[in-house]
Amino acid sequence: MTSSVSRRRLLTYAGPAAAAVALAGCGIGRRVLVCRHQRTGEVYAELPITAESEITHSWIHSIELSRWTDVYRVHGEGLLLVATSFQEYGAGMPLDEGDVSLRDGRVVIENIDRPFEAIRWMHSHRVDYRIGVDGHDDLIDTLRLPDKEPLELRPQ
Repeated sequence: MTSSVSRRRLLTYAGPAAAAVALAGCGIGRRVLVCRHQRTGEVYAELPITAESEITHSWIHSIELSRWTDVYRVHGEGLLLVATSFQEYGAGMPLDEGDVSLRDGRVVIENIDRPFEAIRWMHSHRVDYRIGVDGHDDLIDTLRLPDKEPLELRPQ
């Protein structure tokens, strides 16, 4: 009797563990950051991410002509805007969220913690977009993305 109970208990624990290993080997459960067209859904890139990944989205501002950078963290099924940095602080800038400081001549706002399901923008080849994951901002050649089209970055 004890050997059949032991076998049953072993199958109870081994079955789900074996399924998890099999699914991991198939790529199920793997997270990616998808860069795609907002309307057509056409996928331009898939970048591997983890539950702790940091995503950066930066561009040259059309008025200031200086780099703006937004920093997001993967947060559940979406993203959390945690920081932004830029050179000039003016009209239309956030005033009431996060902690503002001046660092190396740049305004840095941290602890914003605003959730987003995706990063959405109108792509342009004229503003030197950069998309980064965990400190690597050369993973997508943004000049190969379609110009003047609505794009998004979405974790999946």
